Amino acid sequence: MGVFLANSLITAHSFLSLSWDEWGSIAAILGVVILILRWITNRFNVELFQPIYKQLKTVNQNLKEFNQRQSAAEERLERGDKKFIQQEDELKDHERRITHLEERK
Repeated sequence: MGVFLANSLITAHSFLSLSWDEWGSIAAILGVVILILRWITNRFNVELFQPIYKQLKTVNQNLKEFNQRQSAAEERLERGDKKFIQQEDELKDHERRITHLEERK
């Protein structure tokens, strides 16, 4: 029975009860279907996804620029705070000196 099964599956003129011409036709049809699907996928990529990719790229660039500006603004604010604290200390020192001079007179 095993010999019969092996002999019926593969012969010199057929494979799985289909002739080599039929297998060639199946392979050609599958090849055409795959090429059509690939073409459709590429069209979708170009027409649908490329505009989205461009918009995302623009958004990423804008966010990067915004983050750089925000960092620069934070640095300026920090420097301003330090300068303000320094000027506040100088003002307190001047007030003490004036108070001290007024008390002496």
